[in-house]
Amino acid sequence: MSQNGERSMLKDRMVRIRLNKSYQEQRPLSYVGKCTGFNSYWVVVEGRSIMVTRSQAGGAQLDKKSSIHVIPRNNIESIRVLPDDFDLNDIVIGTEGQQLVIVLKSGQPCFIGEIGEG
Repeated sequence: MSQNGERSMLKDRMVRIRLNKSYQEQRPLSYVGKCTGFNSYWVVVEGRSIMVTRSQAGGAQLDKKSSIHVIPRNNIESIRVLPDDFDLNDIVIGTEGQQLVIVLKSGQPCFIGEIGEG
């Protein structure tokens, strides 16, 4: 896909961006929010971070407020486009088997990590 096609596909869409883990003990980190910019080097998301952690009830720590995140593309493991009706202020994290997921009102739950990871 051309770079312009990628930009138009992500720009102004709600996304979940999961980052690569650099080492085994690193806690899985994802960003969820609206993609406001995209180029060959960076993805800009206005949203919240979600970190999988054993120290939080429910298995994940979620930013209380939205902010702007500039994410290097070479740190991205995967990008999931979320439904347009995704509400950034009403994020529900649940489980599906051994997986932690963002529960979506419309669509397949969105994977964020394994229970006990981090």
